[in-house]
Amino acid sequence: MALNSKVQVEMPKKGVIVRNSGKHRYVYHVTRTYRNELGQPTNDRVSIGRLDETTGMLIPNDAYYDHYATAAARVEMLPTCDSVKSIGAFFLFERIFSSLSVDSMLESGFGAGRARDVELVAIYMACRGNVMDHALDWCEACVPTAETITSQSTSALFFSMDLGMRMSFFRKWVAARCQSEYLAYDVTSVSSYAKGIEDTEWGHNRDGERLPQINMAMYLGQASHLPVFYCTYPGSVVDKSHLPYMMAYNQDLGIRDVSFVMDRGFCTTANIGYMATSHIMFVVGVEVRHKATRSAIDAVRDNMESMRNLVAKGVYARQVHGRFYGVASTMHVFFDPANAERQRQDLFRRVGCDAEELSQREDLSKAEARRLSRYHHVARGEDGGFSFELDYDRIDSLAANNGFFCLLTNDASLSSEDVLRIYRDKDTIEKGFDDLKNHLDMDRLRTHVAETTDGKVFCAFLSLIAVFELENHLSGFMKDKNMSKDRVISELEKIRVITTSNGRRLMNPLTKTQKTILEAFSLTEDDMKGYVATL
Repeated sequence: MALNSKVQVEMPKKGVIVRNSGKHRYVYHVTRTYRNELGQPTNDRVSIGRLDETTGMLIPNDAYYDHYATAAARVEMLPTCDSVKSIGAFFLFERIFSSLSVDSMLESGFGAGRARDVELVAIYMACRGNVMDHALDWCEACVPTAETITSQSTSALFFSMDLGMRMSFFRKWVAARCQSEYLAYDVTSVSSYAKGIEDTEWGHNRDGERLPQINMAMYLGQASHLPVFYCTYPGSVVDKSHLPYMMAYNQDLGIRDVSFVMDRGFCTTANIGYMATSHIMFVVGVEVRHKATRSAIDAVRDNMESMRNLVAKGVYARQVHGRFYGVASTMHVFFDPANAERQRQDLFRRVGCDAEELSQREDLSKAEARRLSRYHHVARGEDGGFSFELDYDRIDSLAANNGFFCLLTNDASLSSEDVLRIYRDKDTIEKGFDDLKNHLDMDRLRTHVAETTDGKVFCAFLSLIAVFELENHLSGFMKDKNMSKDRVISELEKIRVITTSNGRRLMNPLTKTQKTILEAFSLTEDDMKGYVATL
């Protein structure tokens, strides 16, 4: 029966005897006393451990717990330790920043100490989100070095990160990215309760919240699948009017030999003209209700559903060359018959709802009559009484372009298949904004002045780089295993390192899942052991 000399318990007060055996004295629990065949007193006993001569305590064996200890006492204690750290996620994110040279780029512009703190904050946000109150607890639990950040220190850090430092990083980051790729451009808004941030203003809130906000415009590489650049601007400024100001950074940053893809919200005569005169190639969605777009659709409507026009599963396309929005360009007209039927059924449903409401009303106000005239001729009398009938011409006009959508480009070398693929890949930036608001918890700023806001948003951008790179390597694995990014991080944080009182480091063996995650980044269990050994 095994003894653990580091575990000692009180000697039982009764029911035990001590016997010498060699150089040690052993303790026995008496289970029964009786007289043998000769009438001599004797007993049955079982060894429960060894006496420690120095302390007078019992060093128990397994049998001791059967007779004297509670269930809780049966738990074997680990050696006395100085710390237990869940280091797996920190290790991987640190390696991601190193592989992308983010750490060296930060150090060049921020200085070594501040750069390391910025990196710690970005990793914290990737693991825990935007609320900085728990930063110290996270450091104590997950950062294997003595480095720490706190809620107070991060506020000072954010305040110290000026525009020059941030732009220094962006120039290096842009230079390291793939310059021949398409850049998706889009804007999101981040709400705030604070009153001390100049750019927080009332505007169109994409989340439907009644709060002031700042707008955040961002480029995302469609080949690298990594964020490239962002800037913030006042929440009341309309997105489509900000595009030239965003692109004015391109020359300073060294963004060249790239093309841009964006949704129809940015398609205005001014923006198309700006990109054309600036020699910027683009693919942009356009509004079907625009007169020029309707004319392009009418020009190719006939024979659209021919196999020669099939460009993707269930999608047909034809091209129209001309001047659109004042610029010589190509309109790619697409038609999706399945979507056309869905849109037609939705239109008929809305027509039916209005017809049912009209049939149940006895009178209408002028405002109600206007609202219910979308699909009906409504004749209203002075007393509020009315009559109505279906406006078939209006309904047919609305249904005529169901299933059509159009994309405009000034790159004549692109086929309709190319344009459609490029535009569909734009969804990556929507996913990035979803990660920003949900995984990084940046749906609220949680800052109080402009200077700390700028620094915090920059750290969130760095964190978004790490999260995107995590998914770039693990998307297939995560889909197969039905794992979210949060679950991946939780799985990595099960990798723990114990530092014992004598300085030894003990790491639990990696599971198959943990090994698979690391292998996606060309890392092994030996790499993890080597990392721990150098701490």
